[in-house]
Amino acid sequence: MKTLGILLPYPPYLPEVIEEAKKEFGIDELSVIYAKNKEERLKALKESEAVISGPLSPDEVNAASNLRMIQVPYAGVDEFDLNDIITDRGILLANVHGNALSVAEHAFALLLALAKGIVRNDRDLRKGYWHGWISREPNLELEGKTVCIVGLGSIGRNVARIAKAFGMKVIGVKKTVEQVENVDKVYQSGELFDAIKGADFVVIAVPTTNETRGFINKKVLEKMNGKYLINVGRGDVINEADLFVALKNRVLKGAAVDTWWVYPKKPYEFSYPAHYPFWLLDDVILSSHTAGYSDGSIRKNWTEAVNNVMRFFSGKPVKNLISIEKGY
Repeated sequence: MKTLGILLPYPPYLPEVIEEAKKEFGIDELSVIYAKNKEERLKALKESEAVISGPLSPDEVNAASNLRMIQVPYAGVDEFDLNDIITDRGILLANVHGNALSVAEHAFALLLALAKGIVRNDRDLRKGYWHGWISREPNLELEGKTVCIVGLGSIGRNVARIAKAFGMKVIGVKKTVEQVENVDKVYQSGELFDAIKGADFVVIAVPTTNETRGFINKKVLEKMNGKYLINVGRGDVINEADLFVALKNRVLKGAAVDTWWVYPKKPYEFSYPAHYPFWLLDDVILSSHTAGYSDGSIRKNWTEAVNNVMRFFSGKPVKNLISIEKGY
């Protein structure tokens, strides 16, 4: 009998998704523990070979003597202690990318909002101040403009596809140079300055790793002089102070940020998203980390997570495994 622990709030259709996956992967016997309190969580940790969960504390990892796989039902794994889990225990850790399309759509919505001045126009017109033809302030047409996508994973590739539909030139940055569909030219990570030089918009779509943490800093932002920046990756891939100064001093033409440096500790709790007052600047759009949370992405993420666990239980290769070397 295989045992799966569900350690996160889950959608009401999850039992249905699990039953469909059992049939698809030929798993006849499976015990599922839906942990709704501390006692059930401890039981699930002690008995489960696999869990669908967020980060586990060291004590929880120690209590999970039978645990061999942690499946995360979203993309980010930067809150996990990879050395403790993967190296010391040899536990498999995997994430999902079912929300990639949703994040890409949101990234492009932010790009459009910057190009067309949507947020500024709405904010000022509520006060009776008009932009546009009346004030001789034209917005930007996207056709023929260039977007540089830093990170050509699932999200970046979807951004590229959308950008092409708008007639944009697309360049990208990734670790290794290879041909990527809808991308006109790919640069290596070490060629970041060259990549962003000719861009009108720069979209950040990379995860947090030892290599990416804080790599968008003052030197990089200075190369973005007169450009627009959109971040849908992780907040800490950008140096917070450097971005604030670049926006305050009008180095950047504007920015749209969906991922931040400070988050509420619990739902509905008041919390500013940063240590610096970005909300006082008029050249930045603030988005509350909503890019990946859509009506379609929730089911995609959970379905992908369940299917990956079933691969593990049935002895098939597990997808999206996290490695110590990559940190993702």
